[in-house]
Amino acid sequence: MQARLTALATAMAGALLLLGVLAMFVAVPVGHIGSTTLALLLGLGLGLVLGLPLVGWIVWHAVERALRPVGVMTSELDLITKRRGARRVSVPDRHDEVAELARAVNVTLERMEHLGERQRAWVADASHELRSPLTGLRTQLEAALQDPDEEDWPRVAQAVLSDADRLQRIVQDLLMMARLESGAPGERERIDLGALVRTETARRAVRSRVPIELETDEGVEVSGVRAHLVRLLTNLLDNAERHARSWVRVAVGSDGSDALMMVADDGPGIPREERERVFQRFQRLAEGRRCDAGGTGLGLPISRDIAHAHGGSLVVGECPDGARLILRIPLA
Repeated sequence: MQARLTALATAMAGALLLLGVLAMFVAVPVGHIGSTTLALLLGLGLGLVLGLPLVGWIVWHAVERALRPVGVMTSELDLITKRRGARRVSVPDRHDEVAELARAVNVTLERMEHLGERQRAWVADASHELRSPLTGLRTQLEAALQDPDEEDWPRVAQAVLSDADRLQRIVQDLLMMARLESGAPGERERIDLGALVRTETARRAVRSRVPIELETDEGVEVSGVRAHLVRLLTNLLDNAERHARSWVRVAVGSDGSDALMMVADDGPGIPREERERVFQRFQRLAEGRRCDAGGTGLGLPISRDIAHAHGGSLVVGECPDGARLILRIPLA
């Protein structure tokens, strides 16, 4: 269709040029036209009459050949949509805009495939994690109802409440991760990171089983969502307190154009080969399961997602006598 339209436009442009020449020929009296000019005009008109079909044919086939890969891509995308055939479109063996378009389409398809795989894995992991507390709830209630008169109902209620608390934590973590993945913007504000750390650690000092040591610089300000940064800090402190033997340390400073926050503990540490695994969803090391059997395995993944949402990073740093997690986000 595009080739036909282009050829038609070329023919119309040539026809208009021919009409212009004829109009000039008619407008000027024949007596005023020299033999050379007359021959030139006649030659130009004859050339246009004979050349227009040839030019239209050449343009038609040139445009059709140039756009043929687009038609191939359209057919391949239709097959991909119907879940048949390959998962990528063919890239023409040339260097032009059509080839660039094919490469861009393949990048988009690759990202969509990756997101689909992550979604399937996410649903499978979430279903598995939710199944355990639900099964526990059902089992305890069924066992209690077998002999309700002899059952210790306060004990049953306490056990059921424990499983319900775990369910609630999992659901809250899932909702948080869904919000972060959707890119839903929060209300950003200018936040003094040192002041935020001092406030949050003071709140939990009375219930912390180990002392929390602070070292915060003044004027380390970032632009972020306060509730999200509080959640990140809470997750890191929970993780540190869970494994610490005698102390937890929190430090806030800056490095060039970035704000830094470090949370360390004197626990058993994180083996080098496991330092990325701890940020995978629902992945818990043996030490973590031993310290907190009811954990969800989502605390550190959520913390890293929050760091990424603020244009930063969260990594496990070197620490000879325990574990150290380092947050880096741009200064405001």
